Amino acid sequence: MGANTVWIWLVVSVLAALVGAAYGHIEDASWTAGAATGFVIGALLVGFEMFIVERRVGKPLRRLPLPLFVLVTSLAWASLIAAALFVVPPLFRQPAVNDTFLQDFVFSFMVGLGFNGALRTISLVGRRVLFNFLIGRYNRPLRERRVFMFLDIKDSTFMAEQLGDLEVQSLIAEFFADIAAPIARHGGETHRYIGDEVVVTWEFDDAVRDARCIRCVFAIDAMARSRATHFLERYGFAPEYRIGMHGGSVVAGEVGDGKREIVYFGATVNTAARLCTACKQLDRHFLASDALLSHIALPTGVEVTPIGEIALAGINELIAVSEPRIDTKAASSA
Repeated sequence: MGANTVWIWLVVSVLAALVGAAYGHIEDASWTAGAATGFVIGALLVGFEMFIVERRVGKPLRRLPLPLFVLVTSLAWASLIAAALFVVPPLFRQPAVNDTFLQDFVFSFMVGLGFNGALRTISLVGRRVLFNFLIGRYNRPLRERRVFMFLDIKDSTFMAEQLGDLEVQSLIAEFFADIAAPIARHGGETHRYIGDEVVVTWEFDDAVRDARCIRCVFAIDAMARSRATHFLERYGFAPEYRIGMHGGSVVAGEVGDGKREIVYFGATVNTAARLCTACKQLDRHFLASDALLSHIALPTGVEVTPIGEIALAGINELIAVSEPRIDTKAASSA
């Protein structure tokens, strides 16, 4: 459980407490009981969503058909809200059941839906992206320094021939869900998924601080190793992948009309993508530009194998690249 996740859980619980206090005041009831009840309900509902539904334990639940998923989660919510309304008010010498119990229940459920809708939106587009949309940061193109990581699953076409399109899509989706946690833990923002490829980005200073972008790769490798047996038993294949990474100046801006999206332009993005492709040509797992590595103090025990200058398609100049050595010891410390 990341500190960021706990922070979000606490913030939402406190906001729910404020709503509960206001509701208690409006209803001429105890505002302290309302605040405590709101906090407990918020903590339970958001905790259920963040620590159960969105975690590995909640995977069977997430795979239910949408109507059944909504029914099951609604019943769970109703049970948690009812439990809080029965338990908390008596602690403040308030009756557990009174004439407004049904009203209190419906209000709590609707507020919970609002909070959950906000969390779902954040989960869909990302906190920073949503914030940038709301403040209109990218209404006009901006120049930024960012690091990009392209991760491409190897032999996905062959796996599709063996498993079928639906089954290989399930494999890819499960693998991407697995690596979402280490990406987020190391400060990466998932920019987009493109078939069997995921694009991750960091603000430059965040990426190089404590070698977070490099540690992210180690953590992904550790996750892939720990889940290899599961994938072999479930699909007959354990996902293997290539990674290309580069950092530098990009232009960021909003595009689209009916569907808005933040996109990044520039040689930095193209170079990172081409490095991922070069991994196949050079039979390497992970290639990073020397220009990026020169800004990073690598973790103890991590070695870098220089590859030298290589030509990349669509890039006019030669790019000096290296392969950070990703071993079990380094991965376990990431």
